[in-house]
Amino acid sequence: MTGFIARLKQRKLVQWALAYVAFAFALLQGVDIVAAKFGWPDSVERILIIASCIGFFVTLLLAWYHGDQGRQRASGTELLLIALVLAVGGGLLWKFAGVSANRDVTETSTTLVAQAMPRTTSAASTAGNAQAQSAAAAIPAKSIAVLPFENLSDNKDNVYFSDGLSEEILNSLARIDGLRVIGRTSSFQFKGKDVDSPTIGRRLGVANLLEGSVRREGERARITAQLIRASDGTQLWSQTYDRTVTDSLAVQLDIAEQVAGVLNVVLDDKQRARMRAAGVKNVDAFIAYQKGWKLYIDAHAKPGVNLIDGLRQANVEFDKATALDPDFSFAYYAEADLYEHTLMSDGRSRAELLDAQRAALHTLERAGATSPDPQQRDLALAERQMLSDDWHGLADRIETALKQPGCSAPNWMPVFASAFGYGDLIENLGARVNVCDPLNGINYHTRVSAALATGHPQRALDIWAKAETTFGGGPTPTSSQAIALTMLGRIAEAQATLDSMEPSGDGYYIAQLIVGEAAGTDPAKLNASLQKVDRNSSKFESWDVTDAVVAALSGDRAEADRHAAALDARPAGGLLLAIVVTECQCGAPFDLDATPRFKALLAESGLRWPPPETIKYPARAAHHGSPPVSAAAAAKARVHD
Repeated sequence: MTGFIARLKQRKLVQWALAYVAFAFALLQGVDIVAAKFGWPDSVERILIIASCIGFFVTLLLAWYHGDQGRQRASGTELLLIALVLAVGGGLLWKFAGVSANRDVTETSTTLVAQAMPRTTSAASTAGNAQAQSAAAAIPAKSIAVLPFENLSDNKDNVYFSDGLSEEILNSLARIDGLRVIGRTSSFQFKGKDVDSPTIGRRLGVANLLEGSVRREGERARITAQLIRASDGTQLWSQTYDRTVTDSLAVQLDIAEQVAGVLNVVLDDKQRARMRAAGVKNVDAFIAYQKGWKLYIDAHAKPGVNLIDGLRQANVEFDKATALDPDFSFAYYAEADLYEHTLMSDGRSRAELLDAQRAALHTLERAGATSPDPQQRDLALAERQMLSDDWHGLADRIETALKQPGCSAPNWMPVFASAFGYGDLIENLGARVNVCDPLNGINYHTRVSAALATGHPQRALDIWAKAETTFGGGPTPTSSQAIALTMLGRIAEAQATLDSMEPSGDGYYIAQLIVGEAAGTDPAKLNASLQKVDRNSSKFESWDVTDAVVAALSGDRAEADRHAAALDARPAGGLLLAIVVTECQCGAPFDLDATPRFKALLAESGLRWPPPETIKYPARAAHHGSPPVSAAAAAKARVHD
């Protein structure tokens, strides 16, 4: 043994080994930093780790045989000892490589759990497993969804506190470069549902899930968080925090930093500053925001809830949130939706509409000024300007907002911009949003609407097909599908789609009119079918806009101009006329001379006019110059019912 050690020293085997380990470690760290910045796949690092392990053994062998003499032979004992060292070292290095590849080796002051804790999974067929493995291979390792933390408090109202904390953690993680974070709309869809980790991971397209619980008693809160590998339910990290309610706001940053460490994402001071800026500073503010958001969702989606009344209730809570935290950008942005819907609503007094316009401009200006996210700021300010009476440079502002990197979902701006040829930019943004918020149904609808408005029917059908696959439940006929089929000349299929639907709402009404006009249906027969539509079933009280579309599609230009002039005279009339353009699919639905305010705004905006005609309506020519048995006349009669 003494002679063997001497030979090790003679050949400088230890020095060679240490030098190689130092070099390999530095190389791996450097590659990891570069990979995080450029989004390289994990396979690159895994291959490099395996190559480094092999290189270690090669280095030892070269050092042994090419030492001082280079010709001496090892004895049998020496060979046995070398084999033992290589076996033990190889096992340790292989273990290290495997652990590194799975991102389980970050040393923190918190608990790292090595053992697997699988959650309940369901059986799958061999074909299903193959598909799952293929899908899993496309999911980036540095991706995460923050599931809503469970409220364990006796007071059920504390669910708003736990939801708020979950969203704050999500917002902090979203500020980290190199980490894909799924948006709230998608991740919160699993709230209160018994769905296993692999299924959630596949549906959201993430490799990791962050979940936890909150138990609040008075001014104390116990927060437990755990990071789960989605593919098999393995717990990668967990920590429990006992804090006061006020101090619990700091927990979000600690959790985000710990998660970043476990996933081997490098944080710098700039990213930490962005994370701090994204947080809400007042506990009561984010509780109020969560209450408002629940009312906001109910107003849009819950049957029997009037949209405007529901949004008014939501704004009471949003106002509380911004009073407590004047820099609460998300609350301002959500608050503006009430005023925008009011501007589009029928039967409002001019004073009420002017108040709504002023309120929309104010809240969107505050949303932009306080936003920590450049993309969200640009989207808010573009939306603000389209509601204003000053459109100077609006085209450039819209283009800048749509091209801004990121995946924040816009609200009304794409509906407006679709009228002026921004379909491709809207689709590019919408596709990015669906990557980080794959279960956001509103975004799918926005993409379809923009595709139809700009003459891309097959794109619209492909987007709906993707949505149906994502949400499951099989094909569902929609008015948008009927319009897309009409644009493709598949009139019979379009009519069959509408025949399988419930005849209600403004969307169905316009689709029935478009299909009928494109097919050259007899006006009397078409009017009879339109009279069956329940106009009161729509959440949106904007039939003045629909009637302008009806007049344009019926070929009654004078009637279309009369409707357009009335909309032009209303506050934010430019938005209403843009919606007429997108829904008509008929090019310019009215004469610009009938809308002098809109004409002046267009002249200063740089926006494109006229829009293209995306559907050919053979019946429209027959209606020109004669008093048609028009859908417009039928619509007017029903307005006064």
